[in-house]
Amino acid sequence: MSLRAIIKGFTGELKTTFVQKLFLDEEYRIFNNVLIPTESRSTQIDHIIVSKYGVFVIETKDKTGWIFGDPKEAQWTQVIFNDRYRFQNPIRQNYLHTKSLAEFLRIDHKVIHSLIIFWGDCEFKTPMPEYVFKGNVFNTKYTNYIKSKNKTILSENEVDRICSILKEVKDSKNIFDNISHAITVNKHIQNTKCPRCGGNLVERIARKGNNIGQKFLGCEKYPKCRYIKSF
Repeated sequence: MSLRAIIKGFTGELKTTFVQKLFLDEEYRIFNNVLIPTESRSTQIDHIIVSKYGVFVIETKDKTGWIFGDPKEAQWTQVIFNDRYRFQNPIRQNYLHTKSLAEFLRIDHKVIHSLIIFWGDCEFKTPMPEYVFKGNVFNTKYTNYIKSKNKTILSENEVDRICSILKEVKDSKNIFDNISHAITVNKHIQNTKCPRCGGNLVERIARKGNNIGQKFLGCEKYPKCRYIKSF
């Protein structure tokens, strides 16, 4: 991952932070760029918003051009004129974030709301899901969705406990941890070839079995080739 790509990602996150502070009142407590430790490695979450209405986990994408995406596919496509770029399905990506966060905070996964926000001059060319794999995809009016959740599901004490944990995590991390994390993850999956057929290995998430919710690398030619590799 280039420094330019990392900076572009942070730019999108800063835009989201600005909008959050502009349209959400003080009962929503916001944490940006949070590195959550897991058993294998850390998970970087762009934004976490904590309120009595639940915990909102936000993944941001700064994209231009046309966006093609199927909730069930491992990768989506960005088209800019004659160029095509593949990127990880953000719904699946954020699903893993929500699972890791629920485990880390010791809370029910049901109290977490997942949001995917696209910044930039992009246009969705396939229908975006309203609620698939706990993922809602927006490029406008996402604060309306947050405010639509108006049923109290977390006590004041539980909100304080969650915020205390997240503040402690934030205080122990800095921007260099985030950059190092992004570079490490990208190196792990970049230029990885299937040893059986030579196809590309793409990042997937287990949907059943003992490893449900965990990431692994699978051949893009599945089901013709069923090679898999764990992280």
